[in-house]
Amino acid sequence: MNPDVVSAVGRLRSAGILSDRQAVFFDRVARRRLVSIRFEIRALLYVGVLLLTSGVGVLVAEHHREIGPIAIASGIGLATAACFAWVIRQAVPFSWGAVEPPNVGFDYVLLLAVVLLAAELAYAEVEFTVLGPRWTYHLLVVALVYLAVAYRWDSRTVLALALSTLAAWRGISISLLPGGSWTDDAPLRANAIVLGTLYVGAAAFSVRRRLKAHFEDVFANAGLLLILGALVSGALAKEVARPAWLLALLIVAGLVMWLSLRLGRSLHFAEAVVGAYIGLVRLLFETFSQGSGESSVAFLLAALLGAGVLVLISVAYRRIRSQEDARER
Repeated sequence: MNPDVVSAVGRLRSAGILSDRQAVFFDRVARRRLVSIRFEIRALLYVGVLLLTSGVGVLVAEHHREIGPIAIASGIGLATAACFAWVIRQAVPFSWGAVEPPNVGFDYVLLLAVVLLAAELAYAEVEFTVLGPRWTYHLLVVALVYLAVAYRWDSRTVLALALSTLAAWRGISISLLPGGSWTDDAPLRANAIVLGTLYVGAAAFSVRRRLKAHFEDVFANAGLLLILGALVSGALAKEVARPAWLLALLIVAGLVMWLSLRLGRSLHFAEAVVGAYIGLVRLLFETFSQGSGESSVAFLLAALLGAGVLVLISVAYRRIRSQEDARER
């Protein structure tokens, strides 16, 4: 309980600034008798969506012969249509700004709808080979549908699914090209860097044009993970060009850290620091890899570097928070 706030609420009520209803509400908050369970409800709904979709997958896998492909496809299609019908009825008009969901379950029914839609398309492709050898375009179609749904109904969760599905489409498409494979990392890294750069550009464009500006963090996080992941992969690879990849990783990580401090993005700062740390740890173990004694030195230096990373992230987080507090004042 906060006695100062409780007494302040009483004074505001006596002065007529707060109505009886408002005073009762704020008094409950100050006495900590009003506890929000929004996070727990959202977590349960998310787990419910995962369990429901997993149950559908298990049912189809174990009884698809008894049920039949037509019945399965029709059932999943009807469930998808029912979810989308409920979403359309509950949704508020479209806006390029942030739109609050009409209720706590809206985002999760929408998530269930798009996951079932993807399952429907995947099942139809497996059973009826609609696209044939060009089946990878199924992922592109799903990604575009996710993207349209995310913008129409203002869902950052669905947007994250769209970006990850688009990245998966590019990766699988490259690996299936003549002469391509999952072990040929250079094309995969190049595509990850290009796609990540496009995502970061989309984040900046969204903010500048004020077109779903709150999607900026989803685009930026996805883009940075792709770029830093590709650079870390190059820095860890057994290639002649590994030093060049490490240098590029350190330069990009330093640039991201500098911009993150200026823009107040603590998560982006942490991602860049962790990426640089992984590359430097590989360099440490490569340098001290001759004997057991030198390996111990490498472990010690890696531990010290890890401690420094934690301190750096903590200091940056506090600085960003202090900047935010200063702007609010």
